[in-house]
Amino acid sequence: MHESAAPRVAVLGLGILGSVVARRAAKAGLPVIAWDRSAEHRAAFSTGDIASAPTPAEAVRDADVVVTMLFDADAVLDVMGSRGACAAMKPGATWLQMSTIGVAGTERAIALAASRPDVAFADAPVSGSKYVAQSGQLVVFASGDRERAGSAVQPFLDAIAREVHWLGEAGQGTRIGLLFNAWIGMLIENIAEVTRLAQALGIEPGRFVELVANGALVPPWALAKFQKIVENRTGEVEVPLRLAHKNVLLALDAAGDERHRLPVLDHIGSMWSEVIRDHGESDISAVYLR
Repeated sequence: MHESAAPRVAVLGLGILGSVVARRAAKAGLPVIAWDRSAEHRAAFSTGDIASAPTPAEAVRDADVVVTMLFDADAVLDVMGSRGACAAMKPGATWLQMSTIGVAGTERAIALAASRPDVAFADAPVSGSKYVAQSGQLVVFASGDRERAGSAVQPFLDAIAREVHWLGEAGQGTRIGLLFNAWIGMLIENIAEVTRLAQALGIEPGRFVELVANGALVPPWALAKFQKIVENRTGEVEVPLRLAHKNVLLALDAAGDERHRLPVLDHIGSMWSEVIRDHGESDISAVYLR
């Protein structure tokens, strides 16, 4: 029996995660074409297994799956709308919106996708750092028309993710993703403050890490962040602090009138706005430095 051709993938946005998923998809044997606002980033993908396109519209023209992995909703809507990528998609293709853009941003993307009823749309933000992505261990919170999108996007998702959760109608993936972002924000602030408290008590933070390492109270991810702080490695970026701060603000914005019931998260959003002035490009663990 003749096997169907591998789906062609266009990745729009070659930041920390976008560049990794593009490479993993190519390594899995999928034809990949990439685009980024930065000419420098595009040049880095102009050789090897990944083609580079000069415009987003040209990148998506022949793609079966179009992945947006951009910083915020304005960037997504600019690339897919103003720059013509959505209009340039071929009939039957799938737009896999993987950027973290919040509830309001996702609704804007859904509205734009509705202008192309011949194109499937899936809201599919991810959970995971740069190193998690490099090992193909991302968790994807997908939502939207799975029946239309599934066969095309599955080979790509298999290449980049450990788990894919389909959660219903478009927008549910973003909502679950925001809960994860809030959880991570509060956890990393907890790590930073416990480290400072240990120092105030005259206890070497590394000693505390040793004592809790084999217990059930602290997950491996948190232990790794403790260790990064102890070893002064916050410059080794897995998740940039500015990105984590943006995600916390998106969670707060989505809370709407209930935001006043989230005092800890609200305080984190305010505090981190000061930290990112000096440490925005550092790892999320750099909140310890404030």
